[in-house]
Amino acid sequence: MKTFLQNNKRNVGFCLRQSYVLLTLALLSLSACNRVRRSIDETLHPKAQKTTPQREGRSVSSAGSSTSVTTSSTLGAAVDTRSIFESTERLDSIQAQLQALPHLKGKKLMFFQGFFFYDFQGGMIIINLQDPDKPENIDVYTYKDGTWQEPKPLKTTGQEALAKAGVNMFMPLDQIRFSTAKKIYAFAQEKAKTIEGAEPILYVNFNQLRTRGFALKEWYILVNGTRHNYSLKFDLEGNFKEMY
Repeated sequence: MKTFLQNNKRNVGFCLRQSYVLLTLALLSLSACNRVRRSIDETLHPKAQKTTPQREGRSVSSAGSSTSVTTSSTLGAAVDTRSIFESTERLDSIQAQLQALPHLKGKKLMFFQGFFFYDFQGGMIIINLQDPDKPENIDVYTYKDGTWQEPKPLKTTGQEALAKAGVNMFMPLDQIRFSTAKKIYAFAQEKAKTIEGAEPILYVNFNQLRTRGFALKEWYILVNGTRHNYSLKFDLEGNFKEMY
């Protein structure tokens, strides 16, 4: 009886720790999503400033196509409206550009939690990288306007508690290919045709974490419809797993 109570106590303690870890992970994921939304919102809705009349330009588009190009310009600068998912070569090139940044080149790069692709004006990618020279620091790297922007510090919460609980939120960048996002996007586009009132797909996300006895490495897409919203999940190589 004593042994049973001791074992039961240990099991309860384990379940409580696991519940704490899952709750913490949920909060971290929510925080990450909020940061991404804020960053995207700042891009879509910049603070009011003086504007100058747009110069006339030529517009070329294809209805229903994700690779339309618009050459209309403001202040003479062309606005790139190609899809970020236009080609695997482009996505692999963007990843190579990140790995070739002077302070990152030749170093083992680890990304934190996951990353996001956003299909707007040539594309935006947001990824959190561990500083290879100062592992305690994590920086946010944003790709937009055709280049990687200056990284910004990421403020993290609860990392020590997660580490003690056996949670690893880092994954080597060289274990994944950005070009996989094109495969996933194309599949989701076809699925969306079967969903009533499906909205345009703008986001492709990758999420990962490891705990004792559990590992999550998956791509996912949300498709919002008239009657239901759907989540599509894919494995590391971009193979479809489930939709719910």
